[in-house]
Amino acid sequence: MERIYEVTGMKCDGCAKTVTEKLSAVHGVEKVVVDLDKKQATITGRPFKFSLQRALKGTKYALGKEIKAN
Repeated sequence: MERIYEVTGMKCDGCAKTVTEKLSAVHGVEKVVVDLDKKQATITGRPFKFSLQRALKGTKYALGKEIKAN
């Protein structure tokens, strides 16, 4: 399953890398692709949204609304 979420707080490639690393570590995530220009993360797998949000807790980034699910 693939889902696309808004991500707030990203301003540079380093931000995108950090978000990718944090989200990739979540149980159930198979693949993460972060688009800095669109401020979005495409997540493949079956993680719980609250687990994704928790992975970014304590950072300057936040997972926003779901844009698309396949």
